[in-house]
Amino acid sequence: MKNLFLSLFMASTVTAAAQPCIGGMAGIYPCDNVDLLSRMTLSEIGANPNNDNTSDIWGWVSPVTGKEYALVAVSNGLAFVDISTPEAPVYLGMLPSHTTNSLWRDVETMDNYCFVGSEASGHGLQVFDLLQLDNVTTPTSFTESAYYGGFGHSHTIALDPVSKILMAMGSSTFNGGPHLVDISNPLQPILVGGYQDAGYTHDGNILTYNGPDVNHQGDVIVVACNGNNGYGVVTLNVTDPTDIIFLDNYNYPETGYTHQGWFTKDMAHYLVDDELDEQNLGTTTRTHIFDFSDLDNIGYMNYYLSTNTSIDHNLYIKDQFVYESNYRSGVRILDASRVSTGVLNEVGYFDLFPANDLPQFSGTWSNYPFLPSGVNLATSMYDGFFVLRPTLLYLQNNNLNACGQSADTLQLKINADLQFPLTANITGIPGFPVFSGVNVTGTGSYNIVISDLGTVPTGTFNCTLQLITTFGESYDLFFTITTGTPPAAPTLLSVPSTIQYNALDYQFNWTAMPGATSYFFELAENDNTFGSVVYSANVTSNFVVLPANFSFMEGKTYSWRVTSVNGCGSSAASASEDFQWILAGVNEIAEREFIVYPNPAESEVFIQNFQSGKSLVSVYNATGQMVLSSTFNQPGVHTLSVGDLSSGIYTIQVGRITKRLLIK
Repeated sequence: MKNLFLSLFMASTVTAAAQPCIGGMAGIYPCDNVDLLSRMTLSEIGANPNNDNTSDIWGWVSPVTGKEYALVAVSNGLAFVDISTPEAPVYLGMLPSHTTNSLWRDVETMDNYCFVGSEASGHGLQVFDLLQLDNVTTPTSFTESAYYGGFGHSHTIALDPVSKILMAMGSSTFNGGPHLVDISNPLQPILVGGYQDAGYTHDGNILTYNGPDVNHQGDVIVVACNGNNGYGVVTLNVTDPTDIIFLDNYNYPETGYTHQGWFTKDMAHYLVDDELDEQNLGTTTRTHIFDFSDLDNIGYMNYYLSTNTSIDHNLYIKDQFVYESNYRSGVRILDASRVSTGVLNEVGYFDLFPANDLPQFSGTWSNYPFLPSGVNLATSMYDGFFVLRPTLLYLQNNNLNACGQSADTLQLKINADLQFPLTANITGIPGFPVFSGVNVTGTGSYNIVISDLGTVPTGTFNCTLQLITTFGESYDLFFTITTGTPPAAPTLLSVPSTIQYNALDYQFNWTAMPGATSYFFELAENDNTFGSVVYSANVTSNFVVLPANFSFMEGKTYSWRVTSVNGCGSSAASASEDFQWILAGVNEIAEREFIVYPNPAESEVFIQNFQSGKSLVSVYNATGQMVLSSTFNQPGVHTLSVGDLSSGIYTIQVGRITKRLLIK
């Protein structure tokens, strides 16, 4: 990687200011129930505004920092933007095109990698390790982490994170049909199959199916949108990519160009955008509705007809809402809760191209609505990319802290004209809580009270607020609730007044406390008030092993204590214990060791103990829980029965020395 000029970094942080949607406008942009958080121009994301354009866009969340990132496809490569503060996005750099610039570039992610295809000649598939983004401080020209050259150009890509199969579409292989690549090792993609019998595929989906068709649950299914080649929408079973099975196809009436689609929440329907019917047939924007309850027998239902004249492009579905990038009329949001009856209705929009809604190829190419923060990322081909926040419905407090309380309140705000009336229900809270304020009759603010929390155990729970329609569908909102009280302080398991350490792993143990999710360990030197802590650690087990490089000082007095922690707070610190470290010679170390055999063991182990006097033997499981204990009254060989222990790795401790024990 090579660093770009700092001046570019400074310029890249200059973005359009946030604008709430008020009275149908967010600044210069027409809107309804969608706020503008920020916008970055082409030049601010490393592209040339005179020659380049944006196309696809995707999102990624770092598992290390929790930061959210936008992955913006532009003519000259893939731009990376930190949107962890969505009102002030920061450009991090560019993965340049593998070959040349192109109007078309497509990106998707799996785990910590992104995959990039393009219509650029000879481009192939780029693989990039996204964890690099967490450490970027100045805009960087990145290099690909791996490359697959099994195809040259491609129009689109899609992947299944379960089967770990990537599908390239519109390449020069397999007659333009699905080209399937195993990406289970992202750094070594391998061709595993392809399908050519239905001709060119423009876009599509690949997924491990969990929908209503019981004959295909668990199968890897491809849905292919095949342009204007006569096949329309195609379903394939690619569970065995070397023996792909054609399931069905449907070429709906008045086809312009079967462009792209997505499954609805219930997985029983599939929505398709047709890219050329507006220009070729003179229709307004249409969204086609298919019955996909039987993958071997696709049914066409009807279409939703918009009042806009723009071309529709990419659509995505999150919960009950369809987010359509419809070029010059912007991101349009449809409510699909009544899709089973063939009904869609618009509940929000943000027009990224306010000049007009003509059926031309400019405006928003794509959007991404799946980030945990709820923001929507959208590209506008010649105006950069936008960070938007839909305000259709939301919780004003989605992290409830009900510690020590018998009740708490969810504050619900609804701005969109949903399928009222709605009944509120909450799932995910154990015990026997009671809900009130559950009848939702229209737009506005609602308080939903959760009471009888005394019946709920201590913990933090991931919950769902379901707003259920009269016909059984639901709008889902997610929140967490923390209940209970702080845990009690643990009891320390005594240590001798002196410790012979000599770089042997020394383990400090304490009692596991009900309701505790972690513990805070402290070790102080010559200070039993713990004003000068020399080592501390947060752990989930009920023991700590000091690091190998930790050094005690001879003759010093050390104090240790432990605090129990959970989501409701911390206990008081435990009573502390003091000890001194004294230097041990080689012979003394030998006296403290013990031998355990056989290891691995099945029913019993023999322990040769060299320590004089009484010794305590303890066995701990992988979570730090003591599962077995005994006492040796003298040196020698002792037998310990382990037949009741489950297979796994354990820690066996004699006196203050520990070893690993494997039970078969």
